[in-house]
Amino acid sequence: MSPGSLRGWAVAAALALMAVAALAPLPRPAAAQEGAGPAIEARVAARALPDGRVEVALQARTSPDGTWGGRISPGARFLPADAAPGRWLWTAPAPLEDLEWRVNARRLPDGRVEVALQARASPDGAWSERLLPEHRFLPAGLEAGRWLLSSPVEPVREPPQIVAFYGHPDVRAMGVLGHGTPAEVATRVSAWAERYDELNGPRPAVGAYHLIVAVAQTWPTPEGDWLRHLEHERIAVYVEAARAHGLLLFLDTQIGWSDPLSEVRLLEPFLREPFVHVAVDPEFATRRLGVAPGLAIGSVTAEQVNEVQRYLAAIVREEGLPPKILMVHQFTDWMLLDRDSVEEHPEVELSIDMDGFGLAPIKVDGYERWALTAPSERPAFKLFFDQDTPVMTPEEVQALDRPPDIVIYQ
Repeated sequence: MSPGSLRGWAVAAALALMAVAALAPLPRPAAAQEGAGPAIEARVAARALPDGRVEVALQARTSPDGTWGGRISPGARFLPADAAPGRWLWTAPAPLEDLEWRVNARRLPDGRVEVALQARASPDGAWSERLLPEHRFLPAGLEAGRWLLSSPVEPVREPPQIVAFYGHPDVRAMGVLGHGTPAEVATRVSAWAERYDELNGPRPAVGAYHLIVAVAQTWPTPEGDWLRHLEHERIAVYVEAARAHGLLLFLDTQIGWSDPLSEVRLLEPFLREPFVHVAVDPEFATRRLGVAPGLAIGSVTAEQVNEVQRYLAAIVREEGLPPKILMVHQFTDWMLLDRDSVEEHPEVELSIDMDGFGLAPIKVDGYERWALTAPSERPAFKLFFDQDTPVMTPEEVQALDRPPDIVIYQ
């Protein structure tokens, strides 16, 4: 087992892959796009070895009623028994049809092992989100030598559309996220995500919290950054709520007189979760202007964005995560300086969010100008419940020539 692969599944929980129940068919999570190659399902095969290791393999089939192919053995497939609980580990990639796949697994504190799969389209591409088989929790204590099977999964070839509620806890004026408890907001944003899901065909939709974790201040702070930071304990509440409700989480910093990389580094413990992403708001980055945040529209440079991308890319590689989304809010040309110098990183998906409020035609013009053009890879569009005149409906948003990948409600 090499470093950076499945660095040790605890095998005490060995891979009792659900025995006969694991063979039950799994509803496919999403249809493959037309013309994207044959539909493929994959599953994990595993067996415990007498020395306590677990060996894993992959199988594939190209139709739900087809015959499963033989076991494919990836590199780094022998899993030692001394893995730390809670940490996702992974095998080397293995080719199946037109994709590469790898097995993910982690030991749970109760002794079980949880398995998942990831896919990517090319050896230098980014890994998908983890695909979770219906039967994926593996009880401890497995008879050595017998191969057992997980449920199948199918790759999602198009990332889900994201519908996010923006704001700060308990501050209603800063956005809809502050209008309720995390559980209440989860219910509301999930309902809005369902509205988009009904409109966008086979593409799935998922809800998200968009949590402001560093709020710009109009007066100096002791640290000189003109920011008020949300305590990590409060952030952790939203991390666990996102996990419990199946949501994504964006952690948003308003930068102030600090810099993007310094602020994002403060969030590292949370960024090691696969569902946690980052947003930076140049509007309040006013240090180079020498004025307090809120007195002028600030900016960030391409190199500052690149520094954050490199940092996030390193975390993605180290943890074997799906790509991180880095969102940059924009509603004027100068909020992102030297746009042409922004780098591309396969581990990071850059999202430019059209962040202005007002009349729909003006908002759409800004969306087409900033969110749909390079270097933006995941176009985002923010809607304001109280300030847009009127608020565009989901039907109107989806009718745009290029609907946004991310829709944010403030």
